[in-house]
Amino acid sequence: MNQHLIDKVRNFIKFALLFIVVDGASFAWLPRVAAQEATPYVAKQVVSPRTLDAVPRNDFFATELLEDKAKLLSEELLLKALDSEAFYTLVGQLKPVSEGFWGGYFSVDPAELTEIEQVRAALRSWNVPGMFFADVLVYESLQFGQRYASAYVVHVPSLKNLIERESEFFARWGISVNTPPNEIMMTIERTRQPDDRWRGFGLVFGYPKHAIDFFVTAGMHQRTSGEFVERDFRQVATFAGRSGRFVYAVPKLSKPAPEDIALQRRAVVLLSEYKRLRPQYTAPKKNPSGLLRDWMDNGDSKCHPEHLLAKLPAKTEAELDSEIASWSAAEARPPEVKFNHLYVVLSQADFDALRASDFLLNQFAASDQGFPKFLAVDGQCQSIYLRGRDTYLELLGPENKLGEPVGKIGVGWSVEKVGELDVLQGLLTKDSPDSFTRVLNQWDFDRDGAAVNWYHSLFRNQPSAADAFWWFSETHVDFIPALFPDESSDSDRILRRDFLAPRYDAGRILKNLNSLMIHLPPDAARSLRNDLEQAGWRCEEFDSRTWILRGAEFRLMILIQSVGTKAMISSIGFETNPGTDLPMQQPLGDKTEVSFDGKVSGWIKFK
Repeated sequence: MNQHLIDKVRNFIKFALLFIVVDGASFAWLPRVAAQEATPYVAKQVVSPRTLDAVPRNDFFATELLEDKAKLLSEELLLKALDSEAFYTLVGQLKPVSEGFWGGYFSVDPAELTEIEQVRAALRSWNVPGMFFADVLVYESLQFGQRYASAYVVHVPSLKNLIERESEFFARWGISVNTPPNEIMMTIERTRQPDDRWRGFGLVFGYPKHAIDFFVTAGMHQRTSGEFVERDFRQVATFAGRSGRFVYAVPKLSKPAPEDIALQRRAVVLLSEYKRLRPQYTAPKKNPSGLLRDWMDNGDSKCHPEHLLAKLPAKTEAELDSEIASWSAAEARPPEVKFNHLYVVLSQADFDALRASDFLLNQFAASDQGFPKFLAVDGQCQSIYLRGRDTYLELLGPENKLGEPVGKIGVGWSVEKVGELDVLQGLLTKDSPDSFTRVLNQWDFDRDGAAVNWYHSLFRNQPSAADAFWWFSETHVDFIPALFPDESSDSDRILRRDFLAPRYDAGRILKNLNSLMIHLPPDAARSLRNDLEQAGWRCEEFDSRTWILRGAEFRLMILIQSVGTKAMISSIGFETNPGTDLPMQQPLGDKTEVSFDGKVSGWIKFK
């Protein structure tokens, strides 16, 4: 099975059709679909708490029995699962299986299973016999000497009901209600025909038959004809977002089916209660296992998911539909976070080649050694700044004044309105206040007189040995007037352009940096993606190891590497100034070159 197909299926699993085939007998606690009725939504009247197969509280998601490191990871993954579509497996019984709250690549020759084993150890406390099962699924396809692995969680009774209901399909693969969940997942993943694989995953991940039928038919049509079948999407909100998480595809311009309305109503009452309860279990420390225990405890220290269902508040269908309608309303937008600049520390040989390039220093962009003097680059300096209109590039040698080691990469993002960093900080730290540090940097070098406030910076706390670093900043209103006192203004000058305008040269090639391709290990990749998504950037999974994040006039491509891999930049994209003379390609030593598309774009490529 080729990788393109694997990636299509992964995207299908993650984004295309997340839904559940609802068997009326399985959800007797829920009201019937009646869009115009306003009957009370009284789960308590129709649910009888299970006591015979309920689990003692101390044995239910018992993360405290794990070693400290595994316990911390288990709680972290559990909160991610609850905030994502896996919530509807863990809490709602609406999806037999969910995945996506952890995933990554691992090397196979030699095999490097450290992270997978750490995740499996963390998931051990989620396994409640006859109720929940969690594991890591390893995908067969081999890509660049690596395989993909993804954590998943199963609500065992829902999966058994599904297997019984769809026995005609599953029996063909030797799957019965007694087949262990991990064997079911592996069997489906290893099926050779794409339509069987899509349908098998579609069923266990809880997609409705009408959605599965559409997806399989559309997929096979595209495989045979090359034509993409247009589609619309139905969205079910999660805590992490109202769209893009729990989503499934339907034919273009089709009307909501009764199943669509039913699921949304079931989901909204669960999600509303979770939003109410969640703050009590995330501050001052995260305790998602405690949330599940308390929510599923019947008051007699016995836990069962149906106890949770019995506690759900009564709501009318009108109330539920009103909240569902809010899912399509525009969400409050975070402040616009823009790319500011990038630095990379090069070996002495690579830096010397750039420092000696007449093309780079005198044709490509206005260059200098840094503010406040903006000295011309010479044969002794260890820093080269290439200035665009709104963005710039900082190239450093191994003896740089920052003391950064060779290979270190730093990416700066910024806001351009006073006070916006406060808003952004609230978004980034809402779940983990201690994960970021904020400081006020001052300009106290190469100047006469007292230090001047320079910029506020907010950065994620990372290990000191990390070779990729990023931060968010807001220029202080005192800085530009102190740097350029002759340029008066009635407004606050904190724009990137306010700083760069005196140095920018529209007669040179570089207008602005507009893209970056960076290779990161899994933890750094997930952190950077999470931070930018919280900042309002949109993420597209080109495939399961390639994420493209889009913000204001900038595109970031993250290529996920195996654990322990060093961060690396492949290329930096840029926009050119109109009317400038563009060569086709310009080598800059053995490891770097600049290339152009002959129109308005180019790339600095690192070999």
